[in-house]
Amino acid sequence: MKDPIETSQTQPAKLAGMELGELRSRYRRDLFDVMLPFWDRHGVDREFGGVMHGLDYDGACIRTDKQLWFQGRAIWVYSFLYNHFGRDERHLEIARKTRDFVLARAVQPDGWWAEELSREGKIVRPFQGDVYGMYFMAEGLLEYAWAAKDERARTLALELLRKLHRHIESPGAQMPGTGPGVRPQGLWMVNLRIATQTLARWREPEVEAIAGQAVDAIVNRHYNPDIGLNNENLNHDFSRPKGEETKSLLGHSIETLWMVMDEASRRGDPKLWDLCASRIRRHLEVGWDHVFGGLSQWINVDQGGYVWPVERPVGTDLSFKFVGEFHYMKTLWALTEVLVASLNVFERTRAEWAARFFGMAQDTIDEKFSRRRRGQPGFMLFAGRRMTQQPHVARQDNYHPPRQLMLNLLTLDRMLGTGAGS
Repeated sequence: MKDPIETSQTQPAKLAGMELGELRSRYRRDLFDVMLPFWDRHGVDREFGGVMHGLDYDGACIRTDKQLWFQGRAIWVYSFLYNHFGRDERHLEIARKTRDFVLARAVQPDGWWAEELSREGKIVRPFQGDVYGMYFMAEGLLEYAWAAKDERARTLALELLRKLHRHIESPGAQMPGTGPGVRPQGLWMVNLRIATQTLARWREPEVEAIAGQAVDAIVNRHYNPDIGLNNENLNHDFSRPKGEETKSLLGHSIETLWMVMDEASRRGDPKLWDLCASRIRRHLEVGWDHVFGGLSQWINVDQGGYVWPVERPVGTDLSFKFVGEFHYMKTLWALTEVLVASLNVFERTRAEWAARFFGMAQDTIDEKFSRRRRGQPGFMLFAGRRMTQQPHVARQDNYHPPRQLMLNLLTLDRMLGTGAGS
């Protein structure tokens, strides 16, 4: 299913009801006046190091555990802030203290890293197969290495990336969220994102090979031409598992495809970029809920009576049950990925559809997920189809929202011709 890229020389006057300069100003306020102060006040642990994510809308601490996912993500966020938005030493110091907290406590004697620590740094959950946390540590350490000119951090991150790649290439390896011998698209996603960022700064032939393998898997293997969507899970031999052939995890696919677009830009490959842009549009048109708004979590194409497994988002007491072709759980993270993907497409093509989906995603975040209009700085992260408000939550996201703001600010800077991060 090939879909030509729509382009227009007439730029719509507004995105999400705002002029581009107005949108840029709004995003800077959201990042520097609201989001970063929220995390600085409530999430950053200045006593022990690291970041706590078990927070309510107002920052009230619900849990003090420190999952490896969120520590690696914090290192990346604060290092990226330092590298692209003013080289503020306070940001680098948070990244450094988080790095020190994790390296001193999470690395196990067998070379794997504990998945969860207490606030003080005691191992709460040793490594049980969730490699994503270690991937986020590798991403964070590489961004930190560039910021701090820390060769040890770079070497450690690359060693970690190679170890993880060997692990996922093992046919019998247990993959997070699936059984042994399964290749989730999400693992190609994190491999590619780390590789693209690394190769933009350093020449690493082994990482170049990982990037090539990831692009091939995402574009040629996970893509299912029968439904025009990416399957999330494949067997280790890249065949489609029985019962998974018609399933697509829509937000993950959109997120992964904009990352392939980023790699295509690094390589100077416009055909690959165009292909991914058209597939992003396809996933958006299939997955958007035009009744209540927001992006559906999954689709199981042409399976109207399918009973979805119960979804219990990590760090919450929520439980979602759906029957039918669509899994209608709505998530903040997926909407932030729609914003990144659609603005990337709009920057190059000025396509109407990209502007339209950008506006719908931003409106859904503002009206349904953000608590700003209720006087609280936090967000609802997971919701049912109607996105009914929850009076309290037990988790905030220290990665997708700030990443969306930072990446889209850099995109808007390019579009407006302003200084990056100024």
